[in-house]
Amino acid sequence: MYSENPHPNFFIVGAAKGGTTSLHAYISQHPQVYMSPIKETNYFSQADMRPELFNHEYRQDTRLNLPRYLSGTMEKHVHIANVEHREDYIRLFHGVRDEKAIGEASTSYLYCPSAAARISEAFPEARVVAILRNPVERAFSHYLMNLRLGKTLDTDFIREVEADYQLVNKGWGVSRLYLDLGLYSEQVKRYQEHFPAEHVHIIVYDDYRANPGETMSALCRFLGIDEQVSMDLSRKHNAAGVPRLKYLNYILTQSGAISAVKRIVPGALKQQLKSLMYSDKSVPEMDARARARLEDFYREDITQLGDLLNRDLSGWLAN
Repeated sequence: MYSENPHPNFFIVGAAKGGTTSLHAYISQHPQVYMSPIKETNYFSQADMRPELFNHEYRQDTRLNLPRYLSGTMEKHVHIANVEHREDYIRLFHGVRDEKAIGEASTSYLYCPSAAARISEAFPEARVVAILRNPVERAFSHYLMNLRLGKTLDTDFIREVEADYQLVNKGWGVSRLYLDLGLYSEQVKRYQEHFPAEHVHIIVYDDYRANPGETMSALCRFLGIDEQVSMDLSRKHNAAGVPRLKYLNYILTQSGAISAVKRIVPGALKQQLKSLMYSDKSVPEMDARARARLEDFYREDITQLGDLLNRDLSGWLAN
């Protein structure tokens, strides 16, 4: 049983490209926090996964010799994998000592419909954290990430997201879900239905950007850990950029070479390689036409989300 082993008591569930990587990195610094060495396990969203339809890039991103990793020290942290079995999942928390807050951060948990119920069934006392970014900005950030990583060469943002939205086969790891991931109202409602209100902590990305210190203090209070602990909140994670040699970058990504390098290169050297491969200069900006199209798409859902959170989110709509 889960209760016989160290197990998570909080989950960062998303949203993807909404600040979860930074949130995870910051809270991981806290001495009273233990985070799974595999950041995104996707364990509780397995019922919504269709591995036979996974796209080539997602297969590369999640490739991991899990038995070998779990039998080792697990000192090198892994960004994402697909952990399917309970025994493997629990093994990720064998390193827990006396930490009060034990967690993991899988962004598929917000989008995938089965995850909230599965987490609630396994850990009904768990606490849930979600950080929500303006869905228009989230979609564009997602697109920029895929440009940077060589997962697309399409320089037309609207054409890229609309083609993805119209695909017949869609899903986590199957399609990009540029637009789908930002339809937050139903996603948040699932957690509100399966957990007590005091166990669900929603962070609005705008607040996080404006005052990261207070955001982290509030998160510490929510998790019941010391909020006076100093954390370095200065480093940016998953910042936007463009490939210096986009066609070479695309070829290396599609061939699996970049994924292979990521798995073997130490963290410090990985940062140096990133600076050689990517630039933060001349990053594309979303034009007014694209923004208006996406605002129209999300307008009703933003209103519904505002009602759920009892918060005015009209600032997410410029028009």
